[in-house]
Amino acid sequence: MIINEFRYEHVSGSDGLALSVLRMEPERNVKIKGIVQLVHGMCEYKERYRDFMKYLVEHGYICVIHDNRGHGESVKSKDDLGYLYEGGYEALVEDIHEITVDTKEYVKDEFGEEKLPYILLGHSMGSLAVRCYIKKYDDEIDKLCVLGCPSEQKGAKAGLKVIQAMIKAKGAKSISKAADYLVMDSRLGKRFKDEGPSSWLNSDHEKVAEYIADPLCGFSFTLSGYEALIKLTLDTYDKNVDGYAMKNPELKIKFFSGKDDPCAISYKDLRNAMLLLKHHGYKNISGKMYKGMRHEILNEPENARVYKDILEFIEL
Repeated sequence: MIINEFRYEHVSGSDGLALSVLRMEPERNVKIKGIVQLVHGMCEYKERYRDFMKYLVEHGYICVIHDNRGHGESVKSKDDLGYLYEGGYEALVEDIHEITVDTKEYVKDEFGEEKLPYILLGHSMGSLAVRCYIKKYDDEIDKLCVLGCPSEQKGAKAGLKVIQAMIKAKGAKSISKAADYLVMDSRLGKRFKDEGPSSWLNSDHEKVAEYIADPLCGFSFTLSGYEALIKLTLDTYDKNVDGYAMKNPELKIKFFSGKDDPCAISYKDLRNAMLLLKHHGYKNISGKMYKGMRHEILNEPENARVYKDILEFIEL
């Protein structure tokens, strides 16, 4: 199959930031089954999802992904990697919705399709963002895939106060090893520290080495970036039901996680994340954990199983 690939810029309605977007689609004689919008994780970028997108396109789906603000090519300069700009996490979520609207309009204009199934998929920080997205826009999508879900952190509010104090002392765009340790390394680096840096991401050491060597991966967040991340996490796990418009309680949601992912912490913690959405009113929630897999399940050696399971959920 011929796969058509398009790159373009979308100007964020929140603050005018130029977002870099990648869309992939089948050749025009292929019947389109639906649209999958992907949202990547922290300290990575859209091109890391090309293989999975190709897989979906080969099965009849149009796929779209953008570099989140402060990542990849969605920066004003390379020095801004890890800086989410003034819009912060709220703009991050609104950016996702704007890409949804753009993509639907494109498919309607180019393919004459108005009611194709629309699937939203978020990994890691992206999984937080898509769960905040559904608070306002759950009627825009038909299914939600939550990958590499960071579980609720009990000390998040205290951590936010520490980061905000550091911002006052050092500035919003400052980089801090202490902040790296507080937010990331103290939780995620311990379990596989004997295998080397970033080994919590993947059981494949070659993939981890590629990640470390990539200048667009693994950079330090700015202090304001960490502030936005913690606020995003707190918003995701807010138990106030009034925060949800709840226009689509029948939305089908599935969590996919590595059993050895320190972000997930444990099956109990992942289950609690699922139960919280049930508490908010969603009726169709399921989940799956993969034995022997870590955080980046789409890049694990046995990722074909994950690809297949996500496709099956999409096509149910």
